[in-house]
Amino acid sequence: MANGSLSKIKHVVVLMLENRSFDNLLGWLYDPANPKPPFNQRPPADFDGVSGKNLSNPNLDGSLAPVSRGSVPTDPNPDPGEPYQDIYCQVYGVKGSAPALGAVPSEPTLPANMQGFIYNYAAQSAVAQQGVDPKLIMNCFTPATVPVLSSLAYYYGVCDHWFASLPTQTICNRSYLHAGTSSGYVNNQGGDGLLFLNNTTTIFNLLEEAKQSWKIYCCSWLITSLALLTQEKLWEYFFMGDHFGHLNDFINAAKQPGGLPAYSFIEPTYIDSLVWGPENDMHPEANPIEFYGLSNVEQGERLLYKVYQAVRNSPDWDSTLLLVLFDEHGGCYDHVVPPSKQNSFGCNLAVSPDGVSIPPSQSGGSGFNFDRLGVRVPAIVVSAYTRQQTVLNNCFDHTSALSTIVDCFGLPAGRLGKRQQIAPNVGAALNLATARNDHPPIPQPAQESWLAATGQVLHAAKAMLQAKTKPLTELNRVMLYGAVRLMQADKFMAGPAAKAQAEALKAEVTGIHSALAADAFLMKHEAEMHTRRMLRKL
Repeated sequence: MANGSLSKIKHVVVLMLENRSFDNLLGWLYDPANPKPPFNQRPPADFDGVSGKNLSNPNLDGSLAPVSRGSVPTDPNPDPGEPYQDIYCQVYGVKGSAPALGAVPSEPTLPANMQGFIYNYAAQSAVAQQGVDPKLIMNCFTPATVPVLSSLAYYYGVCDHWFASLPTQTICNRSYLHAGTSSGYVNNQGGDGLLFLNNTTTIFNLLEEAKQSWKIYCCSWLITSLALLTQEKLWEYFFMGDHFGHLNDFINAAKQPGGLPAYSFIEPTYIDSLVWGPENDMHPEANPIEFYGLSNVEQGERLLYKVYQAVRNSPDWDSTLLLVLFDEHGGCYDHVVPPSKQNSFGCNLAVSPDGVSIPPSQSGGSGFNFDRLGVRVPAIVVSAYTRQQTVLNNCFDHTSALSTIVDCFGLPAGRLGKRQQIAPNVGAALNLATARNDHPPIPQPAQESWLAATGQVLHAAKAMLQAKTKPLTELNRVMLYGAVRLMQADKFMAGPAAKAQAEALKAEVTGIHSALAADAFLMKHEAEMHTRRMLRKL
């Protein structure tokens, strides 16, 4: 079992949100110009934010745009570029449209300089079509816009050198959190052009083998769990034991002594739902319609507050560790150059976990050697043993969450790739000998004023109208294709009739263009999945 500081921990909780850089959410955590305490102070010497620094990116005309304070929670809108080839342009200062996937140099000859964010944002078609000033991407929120996240970072611990595992978008970075690899792929579509699928051992398999409990808690439909959709080694557990539930199950379990499993993984709502509520993953707004009246950032703050309160008020508070992570930076500005083989900055994590690289000649291949990390993302550690204003400067990536779980529960080493083997855990954040019993002033997000005034009927009517007109994002659509793949899989008890419907279901997904239509599709197929689960248990 665990040694050292992690020996105090019996429950690890990870909440992974979406597509924000460290600077975008926490760069102004400390600044004398912040209007309210405790954030209106000079940054600690060991905190790597933006305050007091001369940071900028070039505009298209060659002038410099400084990093700025942002206060509009829907920004950046339109959505920035986030695939592998866009991030290459952002990190290496490449002007103009991003190259094709296979044309990105596997070993760039340009120096990484973080000077391409405005260039790349300007190259996004929606930015030009809507006449948006591309220097918007330089705006970073102050604590006034993200008070819950900022307060947790201040009153507990923050890691200011936690990098996405690879310089690309959501799905493959999340695979590193679960399995320590993306099996050679970099973008969401993987090798089949629909949705990446990994088939290596996951942290959940190791926990199961060690007879340690675990559960994935979803804020929406279970068949929108990205862990379930993209990790084939999880599929058998959908029908075995009690491994998938909803956020309310987590909240109720946290109220009971020993109620939480050893490892809880919480997934936000990725697609607006009339049943489960609005998207709350903090992803930048891809569309101008704000479901239920609030932005993704504000809804994410609400989710974060609920999860924190469940952990803080649990009878197992003094044996629970909460990690709040973001899967990737999503094209949002950050000033810190990610470690790479060419320039490690003293970080040894920029190594391939398995030596697998898919050549550009193959579908979904990039030729990337997995020897560069992604851009910095926010990472917050909450525990009873974490001193207020703890700042960890260690180099972390998502495999550090795996190392934390492996080391905490004495799981076998070497099963989740070479990177996880060397990734540090977050035990350094447990820097108090005795548990804290205070209740820091984490602000509760306000309820929508219009909802209180008009009531539930108008609330539902407004949501229905918005859902009918809100278009799907690229990620939303590939998730629907992933749900179709589950419906056809042998491990999901797909019979001949279900398999015969494969092409029809793909065509149905292609014809879905709104959040309302996606919600109806998911409701129908979630019901079918529950029927299969019941039949399996008979």
